[in-house]
Amino acid sequence: MGAEPGSSKVYDNKHDEVNYFITRKHATGRSERTLNSYSRILREFFHDQFPDLSPDKIEIRHVGDYLMALTERGVSQNSKKKYLEVLSSFYGYTMKRPQFEGITSNPAAVVMEEIPRIRPDRPDCATWENACKLINAIPDPRDKTITIILAKTGARLLEVLSIEEDDVDLEKGFIRLRERKGGKQTVVPTDDETIYAIKRYQFVNADSDSSYLFTSNKGGRLSKERIRREVKAAADRAGVAPKEERRFEKKFTPHTFRTVFTTLIRKQGMKPYILKYIRGDAKTETMDIYTRVDRDEAKEGYLNCIQEIGL
Repeated sequence: MGAEPGSSKVYDNKHDEVNYFITRKHATGRSERTLNSYSRILREFFHDQFPDLSPDKIEIRHVGDYLMALTERGVSQNSKKKYLEVLSSFYGYTMKRPQFEGITSNPAAVVMEEIPRIRPDRPDCATWENACKLINAIPDPRDKTITIILAKTGARLLEVLSIEEDDVDLEKGFIRLRERKGGKQTVVPTDDETIYAIKRYQFVNADSDSSYLFTSNKGGRLSKERIRREVKAAADRAGVAPKEERRFEKKFTPHTFRTVFTTLIRKQGMKPYILKYIRGDAKTETMDIYTRVDRDEAKEGYLNCIQEIGL
């Protein structure tokens, strides 16, 4: 199984049950990034933590020991929850398949119930005003345009960096985001200010022959680290957040634009199902709604709510 650019490989596992689980998740539309995470966590559990035990021999105490090992490694509470969610998903799936009749319980689910998810505080600096200051402090047209799209759509950084030239329909005012979480694609609306920024960037980048809208100096897809560094530097220049800040609630990162966008749009009164569509929420119950969202309706609601950055 291949891997998307910038990701680690999707690992094979010595247990047929695990490989079957990963293959079936791939067939149902999970992204390579998600499959990579699944395979890496399951490989660590079965290959490294319990190399002498088959999946049907794992008990609750083994999962508890794994949790203790994660704690000793300094793994965060939310990451521990995520690891056990993957393990629980594997057991929940295989115990329902008759070919794996030896797997009759889900030991990870029992342990996972004891771990509360800790949600970090909303960043203090995550305001529309600060986002505008930061964007206007970025001199490079490419990097500025990327942050404009982040702020105006609430998209994740990888989703924006994966935009290709034919994903942009500036005449109708839509952008296709093809690398959304959960392996989905959505077509999101945009406004005149964003269209202007994209056209300006395309003019200065006219000589590029890359399929990607945003390209590195070598002509390939731009790296996430480049934008993370530039956002951090611009936040410092604009007086939004100091570059040396390490506390989550005080930092402004590319993902903070997602919080900024969501807060702004909610305050402006956008219908929740349109907001979920534009954000590309990956939960199953919201993905079912996506197929019923009319693009023109989404665009009308979007244009009624989005605000100017003031470039």
